[in-house]
Amino acid sequence: MMRGLMVAGTLFLALAGCNEDDEPAPVPEMPTYFWLEATASGESEEFNVECRLEFIVEISGEATRTDEVVEYTATMGGEATRQLLRDDGSGVAFAADAYYPNHQVLHILPDRVQIVAPDFSPDEPPSGSRFWHELRFFDGAIDRDGVISGQWLCAPLDTDRGDINDNVIFAEGTWHTRKITEELR
Repeated sequence: MMRGLMVAGTLFLALAGCNEDDEPAPVPEMPTYFWLEATASGESEEFNVECRLEFIVEISGEATRTDEVVEYTATMGGEATRQLLRDDGSGVAFAADAYYPNHQVLHILPDRVQIVAPDFSPDEPPSGSRFWHELRFFDGAIDRDGVISGQWLCAPLDTDRGDINDNVIFAEGTWHTRKITEELR
């Protein structure tokens, strides 16, 4: 009888220690085709800076999978803009189409996502422009609805245009994704 009470007591304590918090967090599903949109703004004494990205990311397949990370292959492309304008509206505006055929999307389980150029290096930008270098790595979190978001730094283009030298002003901003429905494809 005593032994049965001890077993029942141990079982009760073991069950009492289990709760919903012990269950692993659900892993959000990675979207395979989505918009990556980013905005950033900043200012100096002379200029107001506005930056915007509108990229489409398409995941083409899974490359590797471990218990910690799922790696996907992807392409990314769209439009990138940066403008430096004075209060009177004068200044420079830059808009370019960009295409990245060999990107990785890393889903670091359960809810972290990185969109990375495979040859990404945190060192000096190989292209000579910090603006383009910042577009080679996005780090964010995915929510249970499949929306990914994070911080973005719009760096200078490192160019001279007339009396405007774009090598100083950084603009802080954010990025997020939006699913693309079949109707929009």
